Amino acid sequence: MNVELIGNFVGLTLAHTGFIGSGQNGELMVPYLILQSGAKREVQNFEAATQQEAIELAHKAIEEHQDSVDAWSYAQEGIVELEDGTKQDVYLIKAWSNELAQPVQLYQRCQSSPFKLIGNIQILNFEEAGFSMEDADSFMNALNNGILSHKSANENWESWFE
Repeated sequence: MNVELIGNFVGLTLAHTGFIGSGQNGELMVPYLILQSGAKREVQNFEAATQQEAIELAHKAIEEHQDSVDAWSYAQEGIVELEDGTKQDVYLIKAWSNELAQPVQLYQRCQSSPFKLIGNIQILNFEEAGFSMEDADSFMNALNNGILSHKSANENWESWFE
């Protein structure tokens, strides 16, 4: 399995999501999908009358392109319930390559206004997606390299954290 490919792709998606969020001034981010075939990448944004409609459009696009791409990543805003029962805004990210058993799912806690990223990214299904715990360090190194590859986000990355 090419752990570096999917880790890098997740990092790039996380960095791009942070970059978008940093300029939203409290507005919801439009869900988006990055499709990769070979060295070619295509970004699709999903604007709709409601966030739920936009999310549904994105999921339909994922189903439509699943068999024709090497990898995809998807990002949207959402909310998770923390252990203490409080709700937290997050960026939800899913990423898939044809080597994974299922898309890897992650979230990054965030605050929209003033913008900041909170804590470390949380991976929800690392082993279920097809990774082994021996892959964890390589995945995180590749994720960090993906963040560094997004020049605009990389310049601001550290300042976005509390």
